[in-house]
Amino acid sequence: MPVVKTDRTPQRVLHLVDHLALGGAEHAVVQMATRVDRTRFAPMVSCFQQSAYFGELATAGCPVHIVPKRRAFDVRLLFALVRLLRRERVALLHCHDLQSATYGALAGPLTRVPVIYTIQGAVVYTLPRAGRLLPWIGRLHRRVVFVARYLQEIAVARYGMKPSRTLVIHNAADLNAFRPRPRDAELARSVGIDPADPVVGTVGNLRPVKNHAMLLRAFAIVVERFPAAKLVLVGEGDQRPRLEALAAELRLGASVKFLGARSDVPQLLPLFDVFAVSSDSEGLSLAIAEAMACELPVVATDVGGNPETVVHGETGILVPAGDAPAMAGALIELLAQPARRRAFGEAGRRRAQAEFSLEGMVRQYEALYESLT
Repeated sequence: MPVVKTDRTPQRVLHLVDHLALGGAEHAVVQMATRVDRTRFAPMVSCFQQSAYFGELATAGCPVHIVPKRRAFDVRLLFALVRLLRRERVALLHCHDLQSATYGALAGPLTRVPVIYTIQGAVVYTLPRAGRLLPWIGRLHRRVVFVARYLQEIAVARYGMKPSRTLVIHNAADLNAFRPRPRDAELARSVGIDPADPVVGTVGNLRPVKNHAMLLRAFAIVVERFPAAKLVLVGEGDQRPRLEALAAELRLGASVKFLGARSDVPQLLPLFDVFAVSSDSEGLSLAIAEAMACELPVVATDVGGNPETVVHGETGILVPAGDAPAMAGALIELLAQPARRRAFGEAGRRRAQAEFSLEGMVRQYEALYESLT
């Protein structure tokens, strides 16, 4: 798509987010802020606290401002945000969390700055009380963006949001960084995997909602069929001690690799034969989109936005949430069928290119910004 040349000053877009801890939703915010056309938009980011992605934002030339939050509702934060919007002559405020959206709903009218809100998921399907704020937020925000269609449908049907003020823009994968590669034998050995081992892998913070415990129980069934199989968990979180204890209880030993947080995920994904997601709930999983971009077949729980990414029987297999035997059966089925894995992976890459490309996501946000500024 040709770049639209213009002589006008780039419009300043401020991304307001509670925090930028390592995670898929937070990474999506960083992608939005760093990939827009700088001839048309001048992005900046504001958080309530110091965050993990500040270095990446600084490297990309994206200014970062901290507006400290000291209490449940902080009036000083509201006035600090108003001053920031005026001082930086912000043309559009883009909010990414419920708290930031609440402050944005108040600061926008005070400064006559249009506000939009991207909803990643939790406020709609796990926080019913907070969800009741959505109609109010929807009236004060120019647009509310959902990362999955099912989230939009819930917000309209359950909370009465006006469909005309909502739209869907999927989170997306960087198809240049996440692409098919041969398995790196040296990297595999460095994490305790023989290059010939069957490998099931997942990427995600070790939090209760991700239900890695179910994946461990499923993998205990898998190793009965494939004794050399390995399970690789990439990510960190407060559930790690519990999960390590469960792995020991299941006598999985060296079959399970806890790699912690990693910066080389695009290189690690090609070590996997199958990508697994065992979550009890999901917004729209960026990890699934990135796995498909690497031509990995996916086995995922049939929850949230997973059916919008994984096409059952075409790019992967969907199983009921919490059902370890069903997860194990799907993993065994794919590990036993290399040709089917390859067909699913190739179809997944094509789907990522068509529906979940970073370039496509950024273009959609640019069109939205343009329409409002």
